Amino acid sequence: MDKIKKFLSAPEENKDEFWESDALIWVDWRDFDESIIRYFNEKLPDEDKVLFECVKIEKARGVDILLKKNGVSTAIPYADDCTDRDTTLKSIQEYISPKYQIRWYMDSLGGDTLAFCIELTSQWEQLEQEFGAEKVTYYFAPIQMDSVMFEMSMDEVFDLLEQRGEV
Repeated sequence: MDKIKKFLSAPEENKDEFWESDALIWVDWRDFDESIIRYFNEKLPDEDKVLFECVKIEKARGVDILLKKNGVSTAIPYADDCTDRDTTLKSIQEYISPKYQIRWYMDSLGGDTLAFCIELTSQWEQLEQEFGAEKVTYYFAPIQMDSVMFEMSMDEVFDLLEQRGEV
């Protein structure tokens, strides 16, 4: 959290250092979905790790990823033909909620590899109190069930970049 706090204290000055920090979890559009879960698990304590299992299935996508919690297995709700990063990320967020939040580091917008941070919800709330919710969400967008990250069209990416004053 200290790295995020330092970044937010002076984003332009600390951008390069933050970009290289281990506070970020980098997800490439080609990553296997089970690898994405592992990336987040590396940041979580053992008792909060996402428990999952990959199961071969007959559908075109060839695999189901089952998230296991409280003795119940729930399949990530992919389309029949493929898995996708957005659905995986939203499912991880739902699994770890309300204790943790995944936030999309918006300076990675526009690339085919996006960066994310995971922190306790209480820590994100503390950052919002200290720096203001608008500033925190400008740089670190919460992942919600309607979030579109990897599945954006180029027009949507450029529109969002323009809204952010980056084009």
